[in-house]
Amino acid sequence: MLVIQLIRPIARAIDWLPLAVTGILAVVMALVIEAGSALGVGTAFTLLRMMGVMLGAAAGFAVIDEMTASTGAAPVPRWLRQWLRCGLGGLTTGLIWGIACAIAVARLPEGGQLKVAGMAVEAAVCIAIGLLTASIAGRMHQGKAAALAGMGGLLVIVSVSLVLRGPYWPWLYPEEENWEIVHHGWLAMLPPTLAALGWASRDLR
Repeated sequence: MLVIQLIRPIARAIDWLPLAVTGILAVVMALVIEAGSALGVGTAFTLLRMMGVMLGAAAGFAVIDEMTASTGAAPVPRWLRQWLRCGLGGLTTGLIWGIACAIAVARLPEGGQLKVAGMAVEAAVCIAIGLLTASIAGRMHQGKAAALAGMGGLLVIVSVSLVLRGPYWPWLYPEEENWEIVHHGWLAMLPPTLAALGWASRDLR
């Protein structure tokens, strides 16, 4: 009951603007890129991967509490408030990515296919890391500075992973033989990331 009662005030407290702008941009890109013709499989693949990172960065704004200094003594524990923020931000960004993915798949040429399951796991991990880096930054900074620091942390992680080429490169293309193995690795990253998110959401004191 307490969780249900908290959803509305927490949702009102979240700064939805960055997520809304990013979400609209993602859907518009899925609609207008290569407009007037079928969307190439390679273009759709690159676009959806990029959207996963973009939405992960935007999701971090949902966990930032502008009133951290005055809510520390609230009767509701911080971890519960933060998990609700993470849940609302994560579910919203996941839904937006799903809508963009559905649009992209609908625009593929006849016979064109995307490995949606693997790409969805990538997007989920990016969103979870975006929430994690912003949550860690939120323990040291307040307001939008924390969200921007979290975004920077996510982009650093993505940039480093892009450089680390090899047979098990995280950003393999679907036609490469280690695709399935690598995406088992992506999936394995989710539990420790969520566990770290729980640590970052604990009380500040």
